[in-house]
Amino acid sequence: MKRQTNFHHSNLQPWSLDFNFKRYGRGIFILFAICLIGFVTKNSFAQPLAEGKDKFLGCGTSSNLSRYLERYWNQVTPGNDGKWGSVEPVRGQFNWTNLNKIYDFTKNRNFPFKEHTLVWGNQQPGWIASLDSADQRAAVENWIRTIGERYPEMALVDVVNEPFHAPPSYKNALGGDGATGWDWVITAFELARKYCPAEAKLILNEYNILHDNTQTTNYINLITLLKDRDLIDGIGVQGHYFEFRSHTDATSNIYVHNISTIKSNLDRLAETGLPIYISEFDIDEQNDTSQLEQYKIYFPIFWSHPAVKGITLWGYIQGDCWSAHPHTYLLLSDGTERPALQWLRTYIASPLPPIPISPNAEGSVPLDPVLVWRSSDTATSYHVQLSTNIMFASSCVVMDITVTDTLLQVGSLDANKRYYWRVCAENEHGTSAYSVTAIFMTGNQTATLDKFEGIPTEFELFQNYPNPFNPTTTISFSIPQRSDVRLVLINLLGKEVMKIVDGNFEAGVHRVQLDASSLASGLYFYRMEAGEYHKVMKMIVNK
Repeated sequence: MKRQTNFHHSNLQPWSLDFNFKRYGRGIFILFAICLIGFVTKNSFAQPLAEGKDKFLGCGTSSNLSRYLERYWNQVTPGNDGKWGSVEPVRGQFNWTNLNKIYDFTKNRNFPFKEHTLVWGNQQPGWIASLDSADQRAAVENWIRTIGERYPEMALVDVVNEPFHAPPSYKNALGGDGATGWDWVITAFELARKYCPAEAKLILNEYNILHDNTQTTNYINLITLLKDRDLIDGIGVQGHYFEFRSHTDATSNIYVHNISTIKSNLDRLAETGLPIYISEFDIDEQNDTSQLEQYKIYFPIFWSHPAVKGITLWGYIQGDCWSAHPHTYLLLSDGTERPALQWLRTYIASPLPPIPISPNAEGSVPLDPVLVWRSSDTATSYHVQLSTNIMFASSCVVMDITVTDTLLQVGSLDANKRYYWRVCAENEHGTSAYSVTAIFMTGNQTATLDKFEGIPTEFELFQNYPNPFNPTTTISFSIPQRSDVRLVLINLLGKEVMKIVDGNFEAGVHRVQLDASSLASGLYFYRMEAGEYHKVMKMIVNK
């Protein structure tokens, strides 16, 4: 989006102390020292909010490098200073001063720097319109090559910005629509792949995507064209407030886009297998309470999603924001934090929702299953709920417990019944939202087969116990008649990694022990073949 800033420098000047220590005594000196410490430590924190996380929380800013930036954020995108029209307003005359400041700032602090942007229909140099097609192509190539060579440690780059809303006037010089419908975008990415640093992630950036299924589909189609050619490394979704809803105090053009649709389309983008970057997130509300309420609704949608690898706030301090949306800032110009920033600090420090692993979407689950979920970074405990109702109505909750492990052995459940479970993570800063709800249907046996009596009436392969395990677990199976039984272990690639049993067995219930000492941690499958009976089950080695 077009971005203008109005940053004003502080009028603070260098100053010094000159007083007679003997005359005024130690008391005044101590009092002064206390006041100085208080001044220095006001709003002072040791590290950016997302320090140590597996995703960054950055900001867009001007070349003034506004105060307090490194106190809160650990990634930077230039607002206007990296755009072609700002750098080369006259052909062949480059002004790198502002962009150099931002690049050097990030490099000195080991923050990811993202160049914004190479090809965009807005804020391009005016002189390019007077060139013929060949010269336009040469000018674009020179611009991309020059940027790539000048900033060899850029981490990310918006190669094409807003292809749906602002294609450049010179797109025909890059191939126009062509056979794919997007040849000009493909050419831009080919040039970026050629000239930008090999480590830099090439990103396509667009807005008004997630709330519209058709737009998301069109975006995925364009992403697929680039992905099939190995030209794209990440998906940019701008995430401006107006993409979600109108202002809370709006009196006209009032709209609120469906949150379920936004989440669903975010999942669809994640299915491409590419990382997602929320490139220009903001909540433009002048009222502190309204801004805080909206942050609580929309920010977690993105931060908690495992495919989202970074969020960049589009302006964070008063006076250095997009002029069309002037109330997106989280800091007043004097460094005072708005409530949304205070909440954001606690939210980022709290753990993310865990991800259920097993059982999920399974049938014939043992009556005493082991619930397994993926650990959440910084979590110290987990709260687990098991219910017979998908809404977890209090009268239907059969288990509500806090544990410190990432697995839980459940007591005896009812046979042939549907169950729902979910888990949230906790630490000293707060509690995450609950995970997505996992569903399973019980069978009529326990994992340990303690209640089984007599000769079985059917073939059956049971869940191993314990699961997850390290290094040994027991696998049980039943056969109603003497049979040849083959039981093998398979990895995620479908390769057989171990033969567990291969022989002839009498009718009855049999138990075999599996030793996984030689295996790496992870998810495996075990498959039983007995005559026409075939079944596959999952197990987890957790070393």
